[in-house]
Amino acid sequence: MQHRKSLFFVAVLTAMLSSSSAFAGVWFELLHAPCWTGSENNIQQNDGVYGRYRGAIDCFNKDFNGGGARTVLTIKAFQPWELGTMFLYYDITGPFTPANAETLSPNEKGGFFGGITIAVSAKRVAEKITGKPFNLPGFLSDVSVKYEAEHVSKLGMLNYYGLQWDLNVPFMDFLTVTTVIRDDWAFEGVDFQVGAAWQKSFSVGGADFMFLGFIQVGIFGEGAGLGPYAGIKGQPFLTTQPELLWDFGKLFNFPAHLYAGFEWQFTQNRYLIPKKTENTLQGMIRWNL
Repeated sequence: MQHRKSLFFVAVLTAMLSSSSAFAGVWFELLHAPCWTGSENNIQQNDGVYGRYRGAIDCFNKDFNGGGARTVLTIKAFQPWELGTMFLYYDITGPFTPANAETLSPNEKGGFFGGITIAVSAKRVAEKITGKPFNLPGFLSDVSVKYEAEHVSKLGMLNYYGLQWDLNVPFMDFLTVTTVIRDDWAFEGVDFQVGAAWQKSFSVGGADFMFLGFIQVGIFGEGAGLGPYAGIKGQPFLTTQPELLWDFGKLFNFPAHLYAGFEWQFTQNRYLIPKKTENTLQGMIRWNL
């Protein structure tokens, strides 16, 4: 069930970083949820599936992916090409956990998922064919056809395909909407996902900040489970992950952007499991190379 984690993030993260106003490059993100506000004596449905810490704000659910406190290292790269963009990322859970450490789940010893997305831009294709600038009407800056191959450790691959809509919003760094199909081998059907992602840079008293994130909704669910997932029905879901980051590297003239801040993660029907809610505040450091 670890691979279902990706169902919530991949299409939207790709949208967020595939916008024409995003930068090219490589960056790292280190996130940690310490679970200081959770108690092992106050867990709702401590059954290895739900495991929600009552009243906690900085805990993951204690479930098949690990305990309430977790660390995740993310490696990302974004690169435009002649007719579109390429984006890849890998999330590693427990990146510093020793091989002989005792953990609640094997996922806490370097468990990972990631994906590679290729997007083909209608604007760039039109300009390539005509040799002239091509502008879409109104608030729409570009439309891209995208495909993603997602890879999950020990569980295989699933597919996303659909459209990405880049919008012209003057006061935003970027605003992107996605409409995609999620095709997961674990279920007999497919689902339609609608999402939005944003980024806004701003300064306060000489300090530079970014407010960014996404919201993603799976509309219908994917139907009955297959094989080892028989008896499980893929549920509709909602997830959002806003972030507030401060460029503290600016204080000591760091040669690249070095951010610190927080990410808040809220999900309903987490991993497509009915009534599984996760509400987690994580500290975060981001280093843009």
